[in-house]
Amino acid sequence: MRIKQLLMSLIQMMVVLWILSTITFILMKLTPGDPVNAILHVGESNVSQTSINETKEALGLNQSIFQQYFEWLAQIVRLDFGTSYQTGEPVIQELLFYTPPTLTIAGLTVICVLIAALPLGVIAAFHYQKSLDRMIRVGTSMTVSIPSFFLGIILIYVFATRLNVLPSSGFDSPFHIVLPVIAMSVGMSAYYVRLMRSNVIDLYQSREVEASRLRGMSERYIFLYDVLKPSLVPVVTILGMSVGSLIGGTVVIENLFGIPGVGQFLVDSIRARDYPVIQGVVLMIGLFVMVANFLSDMLILWLDPKQRYQNHRKNKAKIKTPDREVTL
Repeated sequence: MRIKQLLMSLIQMMVVLWILSTITFILMKLTPGDPVNAILHVGESNVSQTSINETKEALGLNQSIFQQYFEWLAQIVRLDFGTSYQTGEPVIQELLFYTPPTLTIAGLTVICVLIAALPLGVIAAFHYQKSLDRMIRVGTSMTVSIPSFFLGIILIYVFATRLNVLPSSGFDSPFHIVLPVIAMSVGMSAYYVRLMRSNVIDLYQSREVEASRLRGMSERYIFLYDVLKPSLVPVVTILGMSVGSLIGGTVVIENLFGIPGVGQFLVDSIRARDYPVIQGVVLMIGLFVMVANFLSDMLILWLDPKQRYQNHRKNKAKIKTPDREVTL
């Protein structure tokens, strides 16, 4: 049954990627502008119509929309994302170069968010309505409303311009990652602190905790198994769903800090009307989001055994009789 669920998840991922690729292809064709003009710099220099027609023929842009779509779809099935109009390099090779900085920043951001948010949320819940709880709530209310790019500008001014202790751009050393990760983590952490605090407070008032105390369970056992693990389920769920917005947020941060990542690469490709690169980047981001959601679902099943039991019951709930199918 687990193999069947895994196969269904893979099929769903393929269908979603196909729909995403189709929508991206249509939007690229509807976008104003001609990639040939960007390649040949039409308007900046004298380019003959013959050169324009030859370039369109070489890129396959003189074909009908349907021919272009099915040829591109056949390439995707072969894991061939085409060739960049601007650099002439394979798109997959370009993605392999620009992806590591983006994944590094996104991954470290998630780690920093969990390291900061989970303990602070638990501490605020344990000091409910006390001074420490109020301080944490005020702090999260202030930081959650600060945009990451605005915080990034402040960090650059303070730590790079005034104090000159951290670099403001580039991706040459681990020190270049510090400011971008802080800029993305602060506002995101504030949201998860409040979410964790609310989960812990609600669970301590639940019947499961009361039942464990009546059975004589220790407070440590109650905290670990009746409070902490269930309280992580909503956090993991929302975190898995926010991977797309997290990667989208790196677009602004990478341009602000001059990081050669997927975000900056995508912006430059949109300006140049580099269709193969845009489509390849969108598909890659979509794949990352679906993989993150799949992993979060697997983690939730481990954190919450009830869902495993419920899914097992659903799979065995239907029995067939000679007359009709009955659902128990």
